[in-house]
Amino acid sequence: MKRALVAAAVLALGGCLMPRYLSQAAYGQLDLLARARPIGEVVDDPDTPLRVAVLLAEIPAIKQYGRSYGLSIKRNYNAYSRLGRPAAVWFVGAADPVAFKPLKWCFPIVGCFAGLGWFDEDDGVRHKLELEAKGYDAIVRPASAYSTGGWFPDPVLSTMLGGGDDAFPELANVILHESVHATVLVPDQPFFNESLASYVADTLTDHWIIERFGRGSPEELAWTLGQATHLHRTARTLAAYTRLKKLYESKKSREDKLAEKATIIDELVTDLRLRRRPNNATLTEVRVYNGGAAALVDAHRACGDLRAMVLAAKMLTRGDFSKTLQDDLAPIGRLIGERCAKLQKR
Repeated sequence: MKRALVAAAVLALGGCLMPRYLSQAAYGQLDLLARARPIGEVVDDPDTPLRVAVLLAEIPAIKQYGRSYGLSIKRNYNAYSRLGRPAAVWFVGAADPVAFKPLKWCFPIVGCFAGLGWFDEDDGVRHKLELEAKGYDAIVRPASAYSTGGWFPDPVLSTMLGGGDDAFPELANVILHESVHATVLVPDQPFFNESLASYVADTLTDHWIIERFGRGSPEELAWTLGQATHLHRTARTLAAYTRLKKLYESKKSREDKLAEKATIIDELVTDLRLRRRPNNATLTEVRVYNGGAAALVDAHRACGDLRAMVLAAKMLTRGDFSKTLQDDLAPIGRLIGERCAKLQKR
């Protein structure tokens, strides 16, 4: 997981967490903007490392490609910020130990989120430990990309630039992913927002990398291999999520649920050779980013092309969802398809 959608315009948090989170969020955002330099200036600077200059020089073409599919990119990625740290933010999430009920943080205007982004790693770790002390399954992990969802003009960050054959496709993917957030962002619905951004960005990157570098190029092979590995691991993780969800909804005792949960996660750790043991917060995050793929594939087919699908998705509002943090996106996929049909009749 490389991305985090972070609410920059947060106005309320409960308890003593509020002033701590607000102050670091404001400082972190201002720091990003203060570091930003126009991309053209950075590319032309003789002191800029060649790898950085070459990657940044590709961004106007990536943005134009995204715009051709209806993505809103005009305000974003015109500047570059060198952070001097390994991550943009550290994402913290939490969930009930025997239910897939993510802890949510809600703010005026921007709505509810299933996690928070901390600009300092120590702050993120401290928040995770506080959540664990309250009995939650919790995670903290680095995110290389950062988005304000259109609230501020987001710069390209040094943490978004890789060094291998996958550097170009990964850069294109993250810019397209975050640009989906700037185009379609339904308050209170992170499962939809992230699944849509992942689906649209992955689909567009598949096409862009072939157009830009050709089939069989090192860039295309690196991207395809990475996607194949990702899809396998994601499918196995979501299978564990489904087993656990059925277990949690059963009438078994809490003790029996915890014991069977440990066995299911043991199998997942063994199958994927995981170095870090996942928990409900980890699995929820995988579901957030990937759980809506099937529904979105159906919507894409109904719409006929991706641009039409994005246009229909832009019409969605809070009222189209049955609850806050809705994780079943099948009804939303059907609704997008229906709206595409109406648009095509006009």
